[in-house]
Amino acid sequence: MSSVIFLKKIENYVPEKAIEDFKKAAQKANMFCILIKDKYRDDLFISAEGTLSDVDECTFKSIDNKDNLKYFTFNVNQVEEDSVDSFTWLTQDENYFWALDIENINHEYKFIFRFVVEYFKDNGEDYLWFDDAEWYYTAEDILKLSQMPYDSKWCSEKIV
Repeated sequence: MSSVIFLKKIENYVPEKAIEDFKKAAQKANMFCILIKDKYRDDLFISAEGTLSDVDECTFKSIDNKDNLKYFTFNVNQVEEDSVDSFTWLTQDENYFWALDIENINHEYKFIFRFVVEYFKDNGEDYLWFDDAEWYYTAEDILKLSQMPYDSKWCSEKIV
């Protein structure tokens, strides 16, 4: 698996709000949302990228060998013309698209799960999809999983 993808509804999608939702979930999960870089062209949002870490930005930047840190990067995307109907094969709803993704996972699935649970507490309409999987999780699924003992298989097979 190369990415953890958040599918969001196209209608009423605002990328800046998606970034704020990420920041809020990170804070609730006791993570630091750092190194955010927004790209705009003529006041039009193009994309954003950032890092969620278990240490603050100053510490993160000062450590050369990050092998012992827990962190992942994320991207926020804009709606493109071909976004409509891009995930109908998975969700049966043409109004969802690849809005956000988590990359550079470094096998930190438990760390990611902690973030995902907090994210879905406030984003109940979104879906979570693992790149190349033929299934997804709803917010309800994730919250149900959070009530169970942690299962490392949550990212390789649908548990609920």
